[in-house]
Amino acid sequence: MVEVLEILFSPLVNGLGASIGVFLIRVFVGVLFIVHGAPKIMGPFRKPMRDGMRQIGIPGALFDLVGLLEFLGGIALIIGFLTRVAAALLAIEMLSTTILYITNTALKSLPRGFAEPMFKATKGYMFGWELDTVLLASCAALAIIGPGVFSIDNFVYQLLYR
Repeated sequence: MVEVLEILFSPLVNGLGASIGVFLIRVFVGVLFIVHGAPKIMGPFRKPMRDGMRQIGIPGALFDLVGLLEFLGGIALIIGFLTRVAAALLAIEMLSTTILYITNTALKSLPRGFAEPMFKATKGYMFGWELDTVLLASCAALAIIGPGVFSIDNFVYQLLYR
């Protein structure tokens, strides 16, 4: 019984457990970025999204750059290639989108249907920038922790320094 309690409450994580956890975060966060970045760089929704962003002051070239960052950065996270760089850039983007939501978009009158009362009550956090803050924290953690052993970064590191 004591061993079970020790395992449950121990703040220490073994290397394999930490690498599996980091791998899961990389894959799920990477997929989210790909899903959000792909429509910004290709497909039928690209132009309406780009035009919508221009209406709130985002230049077209910046919109395109963000789409590329999200799509390619998502791939980089999934495969664990230049993980710290990709995660840091994506964290900066998420910080920027959070600031944009708080200072600009939350003030705009956008139809949100059933979510409008919750959006207003939380000053735009619910149905607004909550996902951005979770992605910001996830990417900041990945930039600090690194890619783990299940990554191309680890493979390159092993070739260069072992």
